[in-house]
Amino acid sequence: MSRDNEVSRSKKSVDSAILAAIITVVGGICIALLPTALNILTPKLTPIPSPTEVVSTSTTVPTPVPTDTVLPGAATSTPAPETPTPLPTPTQIPGADWASGCISTQWKPYPAIQTTEINGCLSEPVHLFFANDNRLTFLVNDRYQDTQVYGMFAPLPANGTASIDVFLRSLQDGEVWMGVFAQPDITSQGVIMVIPPGDVNKRLLVQKTMPGQLEIQHTATFNQSSPSYNVVFQFGNGAVGTTIMRDTVFDPVPVNGTPQWLFVGYQVKKGNNRMDAEFLNLLIQAQ
Repeated sequence: MSRDNEVSRSKKSVDSAILAAIITVVGGICIALLPTALNILTPKLTPIPSPTEVVSTSTTVPTPVPTDTVLPGAATSTPAPETPTPLPTPTQIPGADWASGCISTQWKPYPAIQTTEINGCLSEPVHLFFANDNRLTFLVNDRYQDTQVYGMFAPLPANGTASIDVFLRSLQDGEVWMGVFAQPDITSQGVIMVIPPGDVNKRLLVQKTMPGQLEIQHTATFNQSSPSYNVVFQFGNGAVGTTIMRDTVFDPVPVNGTPQWLFVGYQVKKGNNRMDAEFLNLLIQAQ
């Protein structure tokens, strides 16, 4: 073989080796760059974030649901307005009114007179009566042309008792009366206890029926260190019994009326009259 042919084959072998090496290198580079090229050529997708749980941290205090809230489907309603507190009114209990300086409209003056009413009380004086400190006082110091009875009536329960005290300062002329009548009129059927004039510390009490002032009986003379006298009437079932000074008891007297009426007052005679007294501790109790 000639030297030129050997050289030619040698060059071809070298060229083939170089070409193979170049292909190998280029192939490796392509393989290495393939993932990068795919990432570049492939559209990127944005990942969807996982939902985050939200916890409320509000410090606002929830408003309580009112108790009168109407539920869905229920009939509507309007809350009832607050009931105003009633204002106090003057007492109308006979006797208790005297404690507040009141002669209440429960009392009926005798003889009947035109009176003015203020807050459930009669304008005073009523005849000569004044109410004060749980008592009803009167002072008579005048001259009269005729015999006349003055006083006041109050209605009583159907059955019960009425206890009353009388304190005498002066009883020179005239009489003190207490009684129970069928009507608010001294001409109706009734029974009275009378304290006649005289020494206020040494008095007797006389029981009389009405009308007509018919004397039935009287007590012994009481000798009092304090001129105070107590009378209790027991009424009901068409009759009135009387107890004087808590130990002298009189038989019941017929008095037919519903209601019956308590009377307190005095009688003046023709001429000069001098009385200074008070009714107190009146207690009416139903049975």
